[in-house]
Amino acid sequence: MIGPISFAAPAILAGLALLPALYFLLRATPPAPRRQEFPPLRLLRDIMPTERTPVRMPWWLLLLRLLGAALVIIGFAGPQIVPPRLLAGDGPVLLAIDNGWAAAADFTARIAAARHLVDQVAGQRGIVLLATAGNAAGRPPRASGVLGRIGALDALGALHAEPWPADRAAAAAAVTVARRRIAGLTGVYLADGLAAPGLRRFLAALDPARIIAGSPDRIRLLQSPKLSADGALIARLAVVPQQNEVTQPVLAEASSGAALARIVVRIAPGAASGAARFDLPAALASQVTSLALPGAAGPGGVMLLDGATRQIVVGLVSGGTANPEQKLLGSLYYVRRALPPGSVVRTGRIGPLVASGISALILADVPLNPADRSTLDRFIAGGGVVIRFAGPLTAPQPDTLTPDHLLDGVRMLGGALASGKPERIAAFERGGPLAGLTPPRAATVSRQILADPATLDPATVWARLSDGTPIVLGVRRGRGVLVSVLTTANTAWSNWPIAADFPALIGRLVRLGTGAAPKSGLLRPLRVLNGIGTLGVPGAGARPMAVADFAHTTVSPAHPPGLWGDAQGSIALNIGGHVPPLAAAALPAGVPVTGLDALPRARRFGPPILAIALALLLADLLISLLLRGALRWRAALVLLALLSGGHRARAATPVPAGALAPMLAYVRTGDPTIDRISRSGLGAIADLVNQETAAHLGAPRGVTPGVSPINLYPLLYWPITGATPAPDAKACHALDAFMAGGGLLVIDTDGGGSDAAGSGAGFDPGADAALHRATACLAIPPLVALTARDTLAHTFFLARSFPGRFDGAPVFIAAKGARDADGVSPVVIGSNDWAGAWAVDASGMPVRALLPDTPGQREHAAWFGVNLVMYALTGTYKSDQVQIPAILRRLGQ
Repeated sequence: MIGPISFAAPAILAGLALLPALYFLLRATPPAPRRQEFPPLRLLRDIMPTERTPVRMPWWLLLLRLLGAALVIIGFAGPQIVPPRLLAGDGPVLLAIDNGWAAAADFTARIAAARHLVDQVAGQRGIVLLATAGNAAGRPPRASGVLGRIGALDALGALHAEPWPADRAAAAAAVTVARRRIAGLTGVYLADGLAAPGLRRFLAALDPARIIAGSPDRIRLLQSPKLSADGALIARLAVVPQQNEVTQPVLAEASSGAALARIVVRIAPGAASGAARFDLPAALASQVTSLALPGAAGPGGVMLLDGATRQIVVGLVSGGTANPEQKLLGSLYYVRRALPPGSVVRTGRIGPLVASGISALILADVPLNPADRSTLDRFIAGGGVVIRFAGPLTAPQPDTLTPDHLLDGVRMLGGALASGKPERIAAFERGGPLAGLTPPRAATVSRQILADPATLDPATVWARLSDGTPIVLGVRRGRGVLVSVLTTANTAWSNWPIAADFPALIGRLVRLGTGAAPKSGLLRPLRVLNGIGTLGVPGAGARPMAVADFAHTTVSPAHPPGLWGDAQGSIALNIGGHVPPLAAAALPAGVPVTGLDALPRARRFGPPILAIALALLLADLLISLLLRGALRWRAALVLLALLSGGHRARAATPVPAGALAPMLAYVRTGDPTIDRISRSGLGAIADLVNQETAAHLGAPRGVTPGVSPINLYPLLYWPITGATPAPDAKACHALDAFMAGGGLLVIDTDGGGSDAAGSGAGFDPGADAALHRATACLAIPPLVALTARDTLAHTFFLARSFPGRFDGAPVFIAAKGARDADGVSPVVIGSNDWAGAWAVDASGMPVRALLPDTPGQREHAAWFGVNLVMYALTGTYKSDQVQIPAILRRLGQ
């Protein structure tokens, strides 16, 4: 270091010692021989040359070359102006870095700051590194030995954020041990900025000379969600109180990682938390397995959901002809009242209910035909729960859809003809799915169906009467559960449905298919979150925990956040709810505090020096050529080059996108998520068109009608959401001109338009109103529903339905009398979210889940997308082909 100037590679400066040798080498080297032609007729004239070649190199050229060589050596040595020293003293630096879950939000900047500090001090002082969070193997924080610059940078490269809080008590003990081993340590602390237990003790042990703190305003923590009275999922977000309003998007994701919905949580200035609700259709709500914050928010930005926080969609079916909802007497009256709060209840027939996306189905004395049994077998294998109550209709001849074989007839336990008295419910089987529930004290059973004792499997018995007779049978089949309650769902055979504990039983049963965790025994880690918020395999330090201890468990290397349970079900352990409330740390007064982004940086000036050296070497080359006479014939070219520099250059007129190659376009909405889905969806359809047809489409473009030219695109996709505003006059005029000029305008809403199952009704409540608002100024022709007979349905693929992300809502096109001269509709209007079904990620996987996700739905959506493009490009050519036989007959006449 020379004053404030240092070098990144000072060893290269040793090359300056070679300059004297280079000096003598250049002086001793004779100039290159001059080529002299030998013209026979001018022999005498050229005997005596008019110019004499010097024996030695001119001094100014020698100086130029030495200066260029010196600048090359200095430039490669990496000269830089070093800022004032952050730390005083000459001993090793103990660099303590927070790498718990709260550090994930700015971990890249944290490591960059640590690298900068190492670069600044490692040349004169050693580095001792200490990460304040334990690792996945369960090892507590431990200080390294004294490291040089390379060793410290390698250790920083291997450091990563952990999905649990920093253990500052253990870190304080590690600091004490390090100070005993290494004398003269100067502490530096890269803090996450959050208040935490043990922080004061840690700071007292570290005694930092400087604190480099991240901003706690960046930290976001998802809290445990709640279910509203109508079953909506309410996301809750915690932050450190701030002066300005905080707005944070939250995604609801399926198990595949596909985003099902997006909301924005707004937190008022000075508030520590906020909430917002997801208004999802029941079929989609039941598929939500996690909430996530977009971007690199770490494990605090992920909230895994389990059966307790996932919306339950329950189907109810009664086998009797009387009103099943009749107060006190109906077969479903008590069951409906016993369902968990927020459950979505649907009634009807078995087939339509299963197709609507329910998660549990309760049958009250329902005889089954073979078709129903087959439907229920598939439903259970796919993860559904079927709960069957007995009754007089099923007792005479029980079918085979039961956990175990049942006997014909009814056992009577009370009354004049009974052989005994009504029996009470005994304790539930230990280790079974109903373990932990309190048996109702006053509930008795007077009639029941009997399980066949000759073939009874004890593992299927979940509850017994006081005399040992099974009353609840259950078994897992595939991913789902089949349960038989061997008495009625009303009070005809038992008073259990009016017992205070009956809702607990129903709540436990309907959640079995959602992966509910065991209620007793040990919970084992199944999949755990890592430091960036993705699920993976548990580390070696993860240890089982007792179910009774789960609610009070602290997230740590022994109990990382993730899914805990067994093969039968799981429960989610999240950061939110298992760490203290967020608050800014109270740092000690008198210690300099620097922000991660405010560290003084060294100013490197090696590249400018190398540029000067390169210019000098180029000048040397030109001078050498001039001295040798090699550039005389290029004088005119040099003059032309100099003169052309004064001419004002003018760029070529840009060609509008879409003028040279056909491409699809979409209307920008201003919502990055919607625009990304539109671009990805149209891109996927363009790729499919290029693959299946002779057309070749370019990448889709986002446009703003009234601002961007849209008349060059054959198809314009316009997604409408509840927040879409009415277009201005210029946009309306541009869209009308686009339709009148032969373009196809495809207007698509995100659900709505119909109350049919799977149509997405209720997904975006304001979509229908926004559609009317957005199209009020347009010259929309009279519309009719699209059918399989229309040309659009068979332009390329033969389509009988036109699904997108949703299916069930009608699609509208212009009536025949309102189409153009070729019979082509200028507009297609639907509410199936076609782009949501087309869109794929970089790996080609779909990014949005489907509703109701029937077999082939995504494929048929892609077919309709290709048909739309071919309809926009070729019009009604398929309909023209229908007339070919008639035309040929007329020509033959």
